Amino acid sequence: MQNNFYRDFYQKSLVPAGLSDRKAFLDIHPDMLHTHLLIGLQGHQKDGSEFYNWNVAIYKSDSSGIYDAGKPVYASTLYDRFDDAVEASRNIEKEILRDQLHALRQQEKIS
Repeated sequence: MQNNFYRDFYQKSLVPAGLSDRKAFLDIHPDMLHTHLLIGLQGHQKDGSEFYNWNVAIYKSDSSGIYDAGKPVYASTLYDRFDDAVEASRNIEKEILRDQLHALRQQEKIS
């Protein structure tokens, strides 16, 4: 089992980390194997309910998709709908492709 939410975890994209994102997220614990960022959707079952909240989680990964499930480098807020989390993951993927995930994370810390 990769993480606590593995049963409700859906890998969405494996994206090479850009230079700025690599420095911000992957150099924290330098490891030559981690060159990519894995985007996934994690389900969190609501207490006493059959319904789930969802968030976008990003993990350090190698080029094969083997990821470090210890702690995500980024986790979004919870979404009530799976479709909203999918849309958020698409937007976050665009930020990674522009090498700007580190800027998005900084902006969320300030807000």
